[in-house]
Amino acid sequence: MDVACGREVTDLHVFLQAWLTGTVPRDAATFARFEDVIGDDFLIISPLGSITDRAALLLEFEASHGVLAPQSADFRIWIENYRCVRNLGDQALVMYEEWHGLGEATSARLTSALFERHPAAPNGVTWAHVHEIWLPGQAPVAGERYPEPVAG
Repeated sequence: MDVACGREVTDLHVFLQAWLTGTVPRDAATFARFEDVIGDDFLIISPLGSITDRAALLLEFEASHGVLAPQSADFRIWIENYRCVRNLGDQALVMYEEWHGLGEATSARLTSALFERHPAAPNGVTWAHVHEIWLPGQAPVAGERYPEPVAG
């Protein structure tokens, strides 16, 4: 589970960057990469304290295709300090830092994510629950353009 979850965290964030910058097509086949790994009872708690369920997240994220296209050369997402906190057989709890960079500005959040084994998913796991908080001193500065955090 640890290896599958680590691969999923990395792969999904590569996809998130591509989707937000519009460097992948906006079609059902491409979006399925996201949709197929979000569990049926999925919830995400953003660093701002909002709670979003699967249905709302899918609608919001599908609509966010290309929102950062004008800054696509300057926007990136990367993961640091990934670790598996608990391997529970068919579930695993992981933590990692998710960093966003837009030009010279950066923000970062600490994420805990619960995964469930799902053999049909791209990396064999689906996202069941995500909770994010801003790392100290790493929240976006007022006025900087960052999308509301999505799935991890």
